[in-house]
Amino acid sequence: MASLSPQQRVAVTGIGLITPFGSTRAESWDALKRGESATRWLHADELDLPVGGNRSSAGSWQFAGATVPRTVSPLIVAGETFDEPVLALAVKAATEALHDADIEIDAEDRTRIGCVVGTSKGGIQSLSRAIASHRLGTGGQDVQAVNVWRQFPPNMASLMVAAHYGLEGPCLCPVAACATGLVCLNRGFELVRDGHCDVVLAGSSDASLCTSVLASFHRLGVLARGFDDPATACRPFDRHRSGFVVGEGAAMLVLERLDRAVARGAPIYAEWIASGYAADVSGVTQLEEKPLGLIRLIHDVLRRAGLTAAEIDYVNLHGTATRQNDLCETNALKQAFGTAAKSLRCSSLKGGVGHLLGAAGSVEVAA
Repeated sequence: MASLSPQQRVAVTGIGLITPFGSTRAESWDALKRGESATRWLHADELDLPVGGNRSSAGSWQFAGATVPRTVSPLIVAGETFDEPVLALAVKAATEALHDADIEIDAEDRTRIGCVVGTSKGGIQSLSRAIASHRLGTGGQDVQAVNVWRQFPPNMASLMVAAHYGLEGPCLCPVAACATGLVCLNRGFELVRDGHCDVVLAGSSDASLCTSVLASFHRLGVLARGFDDPATACRPFDRHRSGFVVGEGAAMLVLERLDRAVARGAPIYAEWIASGYAADVSGVTQLEEKPLGLIRLIHDVLRRAGLTAAEIDYVNLHGTATRQNDLCETNALKQAFGTAAKSLRCSSLKGGVGHLLGAAGSVEVAA
């Protein structure tokens, strides 16, 4: 039996980022540094049906949200046009990440480049439009209906990134609700670390500002409520927090063998040292009353990284601004970090860009 290859060190050499602040990495970063909020009232023509949200004085329904700039064009692959935004966002973020990493695909061995791109729900806007316009159920004769179904599966974003660049390495699509982005990045890290790839495009995309999704979260009671100014609707860890608003976006990282990155003089943002997985089985939308699973996971990642709690400078929190999540995270950090928690810097980006659902993890790591 052949011996296993030694594990590779993994660098982050490229970042592509699209958020409600802008369609480039620089625009998003500048707005984040200024502490701005991209949340606003959504216009009626931006949603497929007038359902859910905050009731206005006129008796109609309103939603607050954070949309990406509408400068992101429909995606054209192999001569076909795909107008589902979740696909276009993924490819645009991948393009920026590759350019940032100074990787010229035509000069690379494409069998050694993989992509791991998640979407959590697939092309839900395409499906919503199709259902609303009664385009489905035509026995497969309607070309538009067939195209819609091809845009809906969750793996289509990963497939489109691979097809756009002719990548022949692994093409994967983890789906794990709002942990999707983190799981994709971690899987990409593992592919490079374990020698399956030299380079992996990893990240996630989400465009869920449609009525079916918003109404579902409204019914769950997790959307922000009781506010007049959308920019202050989502207040993670605030005593008066009431929930989140939904945002759109995408982020992609170029994960690369560290020795290869150093050899070619690539920009190196960071080294990905360790990560881990765990599950909370207390319910689909519930959290453990005592966050024992999250505490174990934090301890596990520190152990894998060979670090102590006192060596951590900053933690980016999930911070959904729901009563349950923020308390759960706070208790877990205090118990996992002990006395070091008092000096630990923490924040959540959701007050600025909203909750990007399947794209949350990748966007927050990119930032």
